[in-house]
Amino acid sequence: MESLHLSFQRVVDSGMFKGLNLSNSMCLSHMFYADDVVFVGKWSDENINTLTNVLECFHRASGLKINMSKSKIMGVNVDENKVNLAASKLGCLSLYSPFSYLGTKVGDMMSRAQAWKEVVDKVKNRLSKWKMKALSIGGRLTLLKSVLGSIPIFHMSIFRVPLTVLQMLESLRGHFFNGHEIGSNKATWVKWEKVLTAKDKGGLGVASLYALNRGLLVKWFWRFYNQETSLWKKVIQAIHGRDGNVHSINKSVVHSCWTTIVKEIRRLGVSGLNIFDFMKQKVETVGYHCSSKLARFSPNTSFVVTSEGVFGGGWGKDGQFQMLVDLVDSITLAPMEDRWVWNLEGSSEFSVASIRRKIDDSRLPTIGDKTRWVKFVPIKINVFAWKVTVNALPTRYNLSWRGMDIQSLSCPMCDCGIESTVMCLLVVIVSGHTCRMNSNWWNTPLVEMDTIAVWKTWFSSIRLKSIFEGVWITMWWHVWTYRNKILFDVSAPKKNLLFDSIVSTSFHWCNSRRKASFGWNEWLKNPHLMSI
Repeated sequence: MESLHLSFQRVVDSGMFKGLNLSNSMCLSHMFYADDVVFVGKWSDENINTLTNVLECFHRASGLKINMSKSKIMGVNVDENKVNLAASKLGCLSLYSPFSYLGTKVGDMMSRAQAWKEVVDKVKNRLSKWKMKALSIGGRLTLLKSVLGSIPIFHMSIFRVPLTVLQMLESLRGHFFNGHEIGSNKATWVKWEKVLTAKDKGGLGVASLYALNRGLLVKWFWRFYNQETSLWKKVIQAIHGRDGNVHSINKSVVHSCWTTIVKEIRRLGVSGLNIFDFMKQKVETVGYHCSSKLARFSPNTSFVVTSEGVFGGGWGKDGQFQMLVDLVDSITLAPMEDRWVWNLEGSSEFSVASIRRKIDDSRLPTIGDKTRWVKFVPIKINVFAWKVTVNALPTRYNLSWRGMDIQSLSCPMCDCGIESTVMCLLVVIVSGHTCRMNSNWWNTPLVEMDTIAVWKTWFSSIRLKSIFEGVWITMWWHVWTYRNKILFDVSAPKKNLLFDSIVSTSFHWCNSRRKASFGWNEWLKNPHLMSI
């Protein structure tokens, strides 16, 4: 392919093939990507004949023959009959807009929702292959973050996704997370924006597709300022000017992917997110160790440093000029160009994740304190504990508050008050036999808890590691399961087995997720040692 590039470049340089002149210094004639070749030029019989001869010579010289049955020719503002005639002459197929190249659509109006139907259908088809009811909510959350969010990423990386399409995709993800079929009217206990919100703000940190799409577009903006020698930047500058039409508003500019990116950057700025606030130009200058020495010169001193030497005037004192010459001669400047740095990352390099977080932080609400995440228990238990903290369980009080007709609001476990999340999983547990046994097992004091905030404060005060917190939220899980069995099972569950189930389950979960394993007897006698 390198040989084909060199040969064709000689043909272009000799004037036998006329490429597309974008500016006085920019002519586009051919582009390579792996083993794909795109030839670009003016529509003429001479160009088509030259292209045919070049490919034939390349075949005779290298033994490599272009597969014409997989090749296509396209004419822009060219009569269809001429295109078909040229395709017949070359022995290839005709190509018409819109088309797909390397997985990306070209020539379609991507600002229309209809153009994204293929992407939306692809997400739906992937969901249909997964059995949502066979997956726990932890498994659905994992697939949601690792797969569903990446399916449309290829198109998102260059096109601005319409808001209606984003809403459709977010709706699909929300239904999948809650385990509901598409079109289902089942109750949703967690607002989707809470799931999208970062963990630092009390959410689950899934992140929105809106922020992902806009972050990927900002990446092109960053590349425009850092990739000085790239071909795509030269094309942008040839069409839109040296600054890429970033700072000037020109309504007559032809609509393109780049103009859409620039407009979206401006929209973010209007909404209070100015991208230039996170970009700073780092000037490679003389080191800081020179500044103190330069400060000794008179304020009226002026000088110019060139490759030929130092020239100055207006020297305040005799000998200052020679001091400056000696100072500059002792400095070795690094051969580095000025560059842009990204303030949102410690490495100063741009990352989509950093701007994605920034966009979500500006759009999504703060749910509460930082989400507590225990690595020693399964993801589904962590999600359940998070639902407890945001009051997203279908308790009798919550069902009644949503307008459902409930015969009784009393707690089915104690029948001594209205069943709310706090009553079910804090008040009843703390006052119950199971929690006292758990406290004696871990040798920890108990206090009355009537809010989640009190529980968090109590947990912070006992100074135990996360294994104990894992045991505690495991107890929440088993108590909630016990409550559901009371309501829905034919036979009543045995309450005296509840504590044993908590000890056994937490042992298997924590032991399999801890680097250093421990035995069953150690777990029963000294569990607090495992958390050290």
